[in-house]
Amino acid sequence: MKTFIPNQDKNKLFLNKPLKEITTLSDVYAFSYPEIIKYAKTVDVIWFNERKMPYAFFEIEHTTDIKNSLLKFYELQDFNAEFYIVADEHRRKNFNELISRSVFRTIKERIKFKNYDLLTEIHSQTFRLARAETL
Repeated sequence: MKTFIPNQDKNKLFLNKPLKEITTLSDVYAFSYPEIIKYAKTVDVIWFNERKMPYAFFEIEHTTDIKNSLLKFYELQDFNAEFYIVADEHRRKNFNELISRSVFRTIKERIKFKNYDLLTEIHSQTFRLARAETL
């Protein structure tokens, strides 16, 4: 997948590397109308498929309000893409309360909550598998 992150996050670190060294796109593809792209450009991470269409949208919710991310996903719901809220496990209850509101009824089943520990484990296992395949 090609990856995009917003400009304000490009210097944030992941494994001691600035995100700008990991992401593959400097701007989002023009996959829709300007007013839709405006919402997309504020999503924390977007994965694009080989057809330059969004495959998945990720919002990393460390301290910010999860409701704002759900509203972004609501605006992007017409795309055949996956939606993820990534946060500490203690925020799952808040996520479940928000996603149960009637305003999010149309997107409720499409949004997945992933906690940091699960993603850390997936990353570690993927790294070990890739290393084992090169031996």
